[in-house]
Amino acid sequence: MVADFPVRFELAHAMDIADVQEAWQELEVHAAPHFFLTWNWIGCWLAETSLRPLMLIGRAGDRIVLLGALIPTTRRDVLPIAIHGLQLHTTGDMDRDVITIEYNGFLVDLTWAGEIEANAIAFLLNGIHRCVELHLRNVPASLDSAAHASGFAVRELQRKPSWRIDLAAIRASGTPYLASLSANTRQQIRRSMRLYEVHGPLTARAAEGLAEGMAFLDGLKELHQRQWTRRGEPGAFAYPFFESFQHRLIESCLPQGTVEIVRVAAGPLVIGYIYNLIYNGHVSVYQTGFLYEADPRRKPGLVSHALCIQGHLDAGSDVYDFMAGEARYKANLGQPGPEMVYLLAQRSTWSIRLENTLRDVRRRLVRRQDA
Repeated sequence: MVADFPVRFELAHAMDIADVQEAWQELEVHAAPHFFLTWNWIGCWLAETSLRPLMLIGRAGDRIVLLGALIPTTRRDVLPIAIHGLQLHTTGDMDRDVITIEYNGFLVDLTWAGEIEANAIAFLLNGIHRCVELHLRNVPASLDSAAHASGFAVRELQRKPSWRIDLAAIRASGTPYLASLSANTRQQIRRSMRLYEVHGPLTARAAEGLAEGMAFLDGLKELHQRQWTRRGEPGAFAYPFFESFQHRLIESCLPQGTVEIVRVAAGPLVIGYIYNLIYNGHVSVYQTGFLYEADPRRKPGLVSHALCIQGHLDAGSDVYDFMAGEARYKANLGQPGPEMVYLLAQRSTWSIRLENTLRDVRRRLVRRQDA
């Protein structure tokens, strides 16, 4: 187990949401969070779910230096007995977790970042609480070392690459964005732009005001759902919680400039929408909808991103982040970013040991059948 540490942890039950907001926003000033760990996201998530989370609070002296919102869950997916756990900033219900948090983790004062997380995990799994496992979904892979340093067993359930563009480096080079791409990708984008320009000039414009923002969201939804249902998939907007959460997020954040929805058009022809989350110069591509046509030379996604990226390059943003996923266009347009992992930290109880033994037996049987 980790050694004693000069930070006191507590798990607060049924904390008033106004008190959570005050503590969160005060700590946020002293942290360096991604958008997903700002009150922009966390506040909307708590309001839309109507959940009253357990609040993990870490204090150094009288100062709060770590916060995390935890949702208790129970599962019976391997054994017919209850396995009690905690979910960090997720619910364990995929109908609600479909909103997909990334860059998850604890909100930590910069002074303590990298030192305190292992102790926070150890506190949650030390046996005082009912919890025997802690779900850390979509956290940066860098949190893996803290999870292992907690002294508890850690299983990696998922790992995904992410992709991003270093706008600050491109700006320093003095070249336009397209010049930073491979000759093949650059040629595809320029050819596609010429094909679209027969309809009129290419434009990329962010929604101005809530009414237009909601109209752009409706347009994005229509194109997004059309694309995914053609593939035989439901699409994100098939989940009622996803759509209601987006309405709340846009209503809260678009007026602040921390959410934008960009409409890309060639004259009157709308070819795509890009929904971005923006915080401290970091632009994260959260959702898209593109007009796919029969002509494969028309590439609405590449063109829309290229215009949006150049706009943020000109505006002084630092990073354009495609976030996690295997999509080919992300690798073509960007460079590797941090990997996102789903970690499960567990106490060594008899139920967990039995469950893991059964999983190992099942894997060995599958391997024998495939041999």
